[in-house]
Amino acid sequence: MMKKINNSSVGLMSGRKAISIYIMVSLFLAFEMAIQVSPSVMASDLMRNLNIGSFSLGIMSSVYFYSYTSMQIPSGLLFDRFSARKIIFYAVMICSLGSILFGCVTSFYLGCLARLLMGVGSAFAFVSVLVMASRLFHSKWFPLLTGITQMLAALGAMSGQLPIRLLVNELGWRNTMYILGVLGVLLAVIITFLLNGSEYTNSRRNSKSRNEFNNIQLSLKLIMGNPQTWLIAVYACLLWAPMSGFASLWGVPFLEKFDGLSVNSAALYCSMMWLGLAVGSPLLGGFSTLVNNKLLPLIVSSLVGVISFSFVLLFHLHSVALILCLFLSGAACSRQALSFGLVKENNQQQVRGTAIAFNNMAVVISGVIFQPLVGWILKTSNISGSANFQFALSVILLAYTASFFVALFFIRESMCYEELYA
Repeated sequence: MMKKINNSSVGLMSGRKAISIYIMVSLFLAFEMAIQVSPSVMASDLMRNLNIGSFSLGIMSSVYFYSYTSMQIPSGLLFDRFSARKIIFYAVMICSLGSILFGCVTSFYLGCLARLLMGVGSAFAFVSVLVMASRLFHSKWFPLLTGITQMLAALGAMSGQLPIRLLVNELGWRNTMYILGVLGVLLAVIITFLLNGSEYTNSRRNSKSRNEFNNIQLSLKLIMGNPQTWLIAVYACLLWAPMSGFASLWGVPFLEKFDGLSVNSAALYCSMMWLGLAVGSPLLGGFSTLVNNKLLPLIVSSLVGVISFSFVLLFHLHSVALILCLFLSGAACSRQALSFGLVKENNQQQVRGTAIAFNNMAVVISGVIFQPLVGWILKTSNISGSANFQFALSVILLAYTASFFVALFFIRESMCYEELYA
């Protein structure tokens, strides 16, 4: 019989069950990543069947991110007040409903509604994994678990498209969305049964603190009034800029123009940043747990990001050198995962779910800021050729640099409020 989890994990729950819950909730994140990227591998089918152009397809796809972003703080508030079992069940079901509805769409507006539902449900995915990790395991394991969570998201972004494309080829895009929806329903049922009776699907708090923090305005005031919450959020936003602004959009055209690569080769090289993120996230989280320090890895990895991306931006690299620098640039961004541990420890337990969600919203907002910012600079600059890309993407290098100084001079590491007894 397994020993009960004491200070190394949580209270009276067995280690096996805690790990099982973490794995199943992580599958929600994998499911969310799959439906998030799904339009990219069925774009031509969607435009043809729905009789829409590329601009309309872009709008329909982006609706997902607007609802995702707007639901971040509400998702945290819900996790701080209600059973995670019910919240996760309804969130997965909403994602599944959106997937099934998307398979039925016959118009642009119905497609937008389906993507809206997907975004609403998906907004709970990343937050649910971190919230459950913070409740099921001792705080010393949180950086490692956050890194593993970030790795799953990165691997989903890298490889989630191929299986879906194969399904589209065999069954068509509508049937593919139906299958994803049914898989989501099954996942929701499994998670519900697994979390049944788990004391740690609710926040650990007594009746007095429940009444004290039941006021939403007070919860938001505690988070927004904490300078560390804002500084960590700024840091998270800045260090995700290379992934959202370069790896996700402008990296491929830059490598085409600056290094003379083909589209396929540029895409392959650019994917090295996602691979670096996937590899670096658990390694950096494990290192942080080993040395019991979150700030040192942030500072060091920021410096690595500045140096490696400078080489990508300023020098014509080829083959191994370019792969290495892009890999290191992505690995440097994996320190973003540690920001969730910092924001958790710098806020009281009763509002940690909301604080984590607020930090995740800052990460998502980086794409809203940096993708159009780089595009605007490219459009308005008087510089021509590849130098224009170098000039525009200098804002990404500035983001690396700014995150270094924020971590070095402004962010502090705080002991958990309720775990000072440990």
